[in-house]
Amino acid sequence: MHPESYTNPEIQSRIKIPKVIIVLPADVIGGAETKTYNLIYSLKGFDKVLVTHSPISGFFSELKIKRYILEDYNCSNPHSLSPENVFAYANAIKKISSIENPDIVLGIMHHGALFVTASKTISFLKYRPVITIEGNISAYFNSIKRQATFKERLLLKYCFKKAAGTIVPSEGVREDIINKYGASRKKTLTIYNGIDIEKIRESAKAEILHKKDCPWIVTACRLNSQKDFSTLIEAFSIIRKTLNAKLFIVGEGELRNDIIRLASELKINNDVIITGFLRNPFPYIAKADVFVLSSFFEGFGNVLVEAMALGIPVVSTDCPSGPSEIINDGVNGFLVPVKGVKEIAYKCMEILTNAEIRRHISNNGMTRAEDFSIHTMGKKFGEYFMNLLST
Repeated sequence: MHPESYTNPEIQSRIKIPKVIIVLPADVIGGAETKTYNLIYSLKGFDKVLVTHSPISGFFSELKIKRYILEDYNCSNPHSLSPENVFAYANAIKKISSIENPDIVLGIMHHGALFVTASKTISFLKYRPVITIEGNISAYFNSIKRQATFKERLLLKYCFKKAAGTIVPSEGVREDIINKYGASRKKTLTIYNGIDIEKIRESAKAEILHKKDCPWIVTACRLNSQKDFSTLIEAFSIIRKTLNAKLFIVGEGELRNDIIRLASELKINNDVIITGFLRNPFPYIAKADVFVLSSFFEGFGNVLVEAMALGIPVVSTDCPSGPSEIINDGVNGFLVPVKGVKEIAYKCMEILTNAEIRRHISNNGMTRAEDFSIHTMGKKFGEYFMNLLST
């Protein structure tokens, strides 16, 4: 039966609505967390339960779904792979699943994947474990200049073997885990991330504190090493030598002080503004003249589609994986090499100084964004879950 059938009240009274538990072991809001919000919102025909950490639980309050807090089950470190920590999370998921009796338990990101598959191993419950991998694993290890250890490879293979299915946000991620980490091609599915375009455009109308008196270059993401802020700051210093502009960094994270330090060394600190985490980043993105993503790697690149939906020209590194599946270079955005300091600077200046190019990229970007609907994502997840339960 199609998932939408479960929205019919008469049918609901006669049959059990399938239940999915979403396990999100995270303590900071970023792209995967926003994608999870969008998925919960758009997934129709299922009873949904969220298991996550207390620092981000409130982010999901508007969804009006049942939430379990992992700290209540003595789980406080979503990043550790120690046997004791993995068992603690697996046991927490087992306890919650025994209460909720789900049909599917969905583990978000690689740690969520491990915790969910480990929980299935130690329990006798009949749910189907499904996992998501949100980023390009090989690119991550390349960015930290090492290969995956034997233990890391073993854990990944374990997850892919034990999961009933693996869902990824781009073909680049899919090919990576199949070719290098033992994922089954048959059990791995690509579902592009979706965004709520109407909500984004409405949210972008909100007032902000900063007044615009020059061109703005904006990025929005977690402040961590994946996003390669040194390249972005150095590129902005080149731009600043030619043009009066400001760089707005919308987000929070462990590299805040490093970013401030580098901007100060390059004598551009007065023009680099870190807003901190904003529940609604879209007014800043909407006021941008250029949106830049300077990542070493991505899983998809939600924020690129969000900026494009607001008509903002985008410049992104052609990193694995996602941006090249969103952007047609020179048509609806620009792709530049990873660590391409000069290339980022020059493409930004081209957009800032050429109204025709800016209009061309903006219009085509808005059209392209329509291909990544939140409703399409929710429908495809729902269809996949229903097919899984019918086998």
